[in-house]
Amino acid sequence: MSHPAAAPEDGPDSAPPAPQTVEETGMTREFLLELIVKVMYRRGAETVSAVCGIVRISPGILSDLFEMLREERLIQTLGSLRADVRAEMRYELTEMGRLRAMEAAGRMDYAGPCPVTLAQFRAVVAAQSVKDHRIGRDKLERAFAKLVTPAGVLDRLGPAVNSGRSILLYGPPGNGKSSYAHALSVAMEGGINVPYAILVDGELISVFDPALHRMIPEEDPWTPKDLLEQGAPDLRYAHCVRPAVVTGAELTTDMLDLRFNATSRTYQAPVHMKAVNGVLIVDDLGRQRQTPQALINRLIVPMEEGVDYLSLQSGMSFQIPFDTLMIFSTNIPPAQLMDAAGLRRIYYKIMIERPSQADFIEIFRRVCKARKVETSPEAERYITDVLYPQSGLDFAAYHAVYVVDQSIASCDFHGVPRVLRPDFMSDAWSNLSVIEDA
Repeated sequence: MSHPAAAPEDGPDSAPPAPQTVEETGMTREFLLELIVKVMYRRGAETVSAVCGIVRISPGILSDLFEMLREERLIQTLGSLRADVRAEMRYELTEMGRLRAMEAAGRMDYAGPCPVTLAQFRAVVAAQSVKDHRIGRDKLERAFAKLVTPAGVLDRLGPAVNSGRSILLYGPPGNGKSSYAHALSVAMEGGINVPYAILVDGELISVFDPALHRMIPEEDPWTPKDLLEQGAPDLRYAHCVRPAVVTGAELTTDMLDLRFNATSRTYQAPVHMKAVNGVLIVDDLGRQRQTPQALINRLIVPMEEGVDYLSLQSGMSFQIPFDTLMIFSTNIPPAQLMDAAGLRRIYYKIMIERPSQADFIEIFRRVCKARKVETSPEAERYITDVLYPQSGLDFAAYHAVYVVDQSIASCDFHGVPRVLRPDFMSDAWSNLSVIEDA
């Protein structure tokens, strides 16, 4: 899943210039010709502009390719769209063209933006590396503005983020580790360029994922004419907010490998490839079906060397950049999760302590404000002087949410105004105690 994020303060990094020739795309003419006929066959595009809007390469390149298709009798003209000199010619596939499109789709059923090469992908990732992305204390404080953080925590988190190395957030449950990880991803925001797809040894790997990548702007207003301008950007890349990809108990090592779609005969990039130049959060480390040691072992080489190795079904192995801020979060003691060698590979290990009484009261007040429930010194003292001593529980950030939300539910059920009554607060606390004892 992705973490919703605010618009970045920084503009997107400059995209590479749009290719002006077939050779500059890195694709073969044969690949591009087949991509065009598949786009016309699958998506009903009839003009150079319509195809350009899908494959995202220059109309000048496409015009030459359309002429080749016409000479090979794979397309034929239908006439123009308008009866004036500015009219654009319409085309349709011939019978031979439809057969060619179906044959091409049988080998690779893809009719989207033109892919980039592996070398082009590596160059773009290097140009926007997380290791070169710096945040100051002011930006970190803004990202954490909605959280109550113990003194000294930001001083440890800031250098960890700026290093671009792996981070482990650990400590007792319910004290904001996951929220801290999300806030760190917000602090990392900025514009990057994400390829729609990559072509490796003739095989297509989809990278851009609308569920994980948020474009800047969210509506893509470009037109084919934009590609004709001097210095036009390469629109085979989507301008996106730095991704923040969150995984939890569902994470397995096979999610770190390419996924082959036997129907389309294309690949989906693994989760850490989609998170490149961004943040990958492994939440609830230790709750996965596979052991934390197995996950860390799989990630040791990428985290240490900054590269990973993926394999196609053909057996070909290739190298991709691992340029990702890795954040692990757990409430299990780290020594129980992995051996000393595994812990050594995680460069920053930051304990997230339980809140002090003063911090808990501040959290409680913020929860009440967010829920539009008026708090009072009496309600606060009832928790700190009665409920906590009676239960013997230690302060925890999530207790505030439990008490306020369940008190609201009791008020609504009994048809009374939403106020923090001692009896409703006590009922909420009893539910909390059952959860603690389970």
